[in-house]
Amino acid sequence: RRRSASEQLQISFVTPKQFYGMDINPFAVELARVTLMIARKVAIDRFNLTEASLPLDTLDGNIICADALFTDWQKADAIIGNPPFLGGKHMRLNLSDDYVNKVFGRFSEVKDSVDFCSYWFRLAHNQLDEKGRAGLVGTNSISQGKSRVAALDYITHNGGHIHEAISTQPWSGEANVHVSIVNWSKIEPVSYYLDNHQVSQINSSLKASVDVSKSPRLKANLNQCFQGVIPVGKGFIVTEEQVNEWIKQDSKNTDVLKLFSMGANLAKNPHGKPERWIIDFNDMSLEDASEYKLPFEHIKVNVKPEREINRMKVRRENWWKMGSNASIMREYIVKKSFYFAVPEVSKWAIFVPCTCDWLPGNKTKVVASDDYYILGILLSNIHRTWMHTQKSTLKADIAYTHNTCFETFPFPQKPSQELVEKIRQTAGELHEYRSQQMEKKQWGITKLYNQFFNEPSSQLYQLHQKLDKLVMEAYHFQADEDILEKLLTLNLELAEKEKRGETVIGPWSPYS
Repeated sequence: RRRSASEQLQISFVTPKQFYGMDINPFAVELARVTLMIARKVAIDRFNLTEASLPLDTLDGNIICADALFTDWQKADAIIGNPPFLGGKHMRLNLSDDYVNKVFGRFSEVKDSVDFCSYWFRLAHNQLDEKGRAGLVGTNSISQGKSRVAALDYITHNGGHIHEAISTQPWSGEANVHVSIVNWSKIEPVSYYLDNHQVSQINSSLKASVDVSKSPRLKANLNQCFQGVIPVGKGFIVTEEQVNEWIKQDSKNTDVLKLFSMGANLAKNPHGKPERWIIDFNDMSLEDASEYKLPFEHIKVNVKPEREINRMKVRRENWWKMGSNASIMREYIVKKSFYFAVPEVSKWAIFVPCTCDWLPGNKTKVVASDDYYILGILLSNIHRTWMHTQKSTLKADIAYTHNTCFETFPFPQKPSQELVEKIRQTAGELHEYRSQQMEKKQWGITKLYNQFFNEPSSQLYQLHQKLDKLVMEAYHFQADEDILEKLLTLNLELAEKEKRGETVIGPWSPYS
């Protein structure tokens, strides 16, 4: 029995006409319209409202089929959404050059290639009224690296307060990614909840700790950590059988045939040894490259056709060369006995020494040092603490970025010479132990750390503990201090010193 108007519950009735939305999928648009119509009918019946349930509202002007990035949004009290998941590096492949250029034109203030969902975070914040709230789901890299700068930094630097978030969780939809859920408002919240726990604040890194997102890159660290070469052409990669045959026919081919070090090899193979070979003409002229007849002919047949349709003129014209040659990296590591490398994406982000005969690929990050003192710093808990805050991630792995993880990292400024030598010696012992174990067990570095890193009785654990204690002394940090806060303070101090033209110690020993 329907209640009379005087008996009705005193509620604030929200109508479907107050909802707006858009999607490029026509079916999703129709589904949203029908869902709102049904919700209105259910509300009328459940709360015994006197309002007629028919006729149904026409929502053609509210829920529309359109591209959200190029359509005006209504100003709103609340915005929720699930933007598309697509990494910045994959946008051109999936969306076309024309569309991506249009996006870059629309968001010209975003200087870097960022996760596609980043643009929705900016738009949502811009369309909130002064008391508005928003909640979006994004890839979990939304809180890291360039995507964080474009999205969550933009929000927190423009009057937004992140009051509730899930930093990362598996996504149950079709996209095989881990996601972050971010809720924010333009009014300062009373309470904050991160990963279902009450905290005192949430920063743009989705951490309840010191906000390191504003840490500047240090000049002392520039041109010390690099991304490896980017071939741009599957034909550059060749088999060991091809290599052996070409060298057999002409021994000078060894000049342009190199083991190709990729992140997966560093992580899973004993000593990080590469499995694949690559043809590398480096910066040779066309005439010089053609002197290596068999490798050159292979590139001409297997790479040139692909390069001839490349959108970049320099790659079309220099089809025998790598797409990105990493010339500065080559210049720096050629002077070294070896270099330190870490997979771009891995579970542990552990550096390993690599021979200069291995050509690093684009899935490898390279530190141009052969000093085990620097390896000791990079393997320490202090560097891992900084790295885990600055890292970029996809799924549950760590993506080590040279811009945010390395170039912002403050190295020790005043360690004693004795302490530098102790760190160098301990890092050498750790490397020797790891090498012996990998050789004996035929494991890669990831499996070794999976098995022993968290086992207090293991030699791996004990060597890391010894190293961590020494590195803490090098920084003059105490065990009860907030390491991240101390590192950020040091980073800012060093940046100010560099502005004044003072000397700052980077990734080298002060006693070199």
